[in-house]
Amino acid sequence: MKRLFAITVVMLLSSAMFFVVVCAAGPTIPTKGRWGGTTTFIIPTPAACGAAGGVAVSAEGKGVASPWGASTWVGDPTCLFPLIPVPPTDYISYGGKQVFQGFGTATITAANGGEIFLEMVFTFIGNPLAETQGQWTQDVDINGGTGSAMNAVGHAFSSGVWTNEGGGNLSWEGTHTGTIEY
Repeated sequence: MKRLFAITVVMLLSSAMFFVVVCAAGPTIPTKGRWGGTTTFIIPTPAACGAAGGVAVSAEGKGVASPWGASTWVGDPTCLFPLIPVPPTDYISYGGKQVFQGFGTATITAANGGEIFLEMVFTFIGNPLAETQGQWTQDVDINGGTGSAMNAVGHAFSSGVWTNEGGGNLSWEGTHTGTIEY
């Protein structure tokens, strides 16, 4: 009888612990948005970035995204590097366009003042220093924030078009889709 009672208690405690762990992770919420903004080339390029063959950029934008509503997006200055098309099929898959890539961080600030922290890899298809238009993609990891987003995690994919406005400035617009968990 004692053994049956002990097994029952262990099963109940295990079930309770499983329930607490499952409920502690918030629900996965879809995120979808539309953004537009500017990317500015930092001239002169900082020595470390230029020595590695890159150009320094900073970016900012505004948009509307679920679940945050009207928001701003500010990217920290980072380096953008030309990719060497190896193997050559990579170059062909981009329509013979030059490809630039960089890694950076950014912050989304929602209308309520809450912040969401991002890490991303972004790709420019076409030469933003020499061409008038091109495409861009961005693979984004959501890594925390402030307030209710303190423990947020998630992933999103963004894409869109850029236009060279001259004078070291690009305008861009695009969309993102992904998921976030609070």
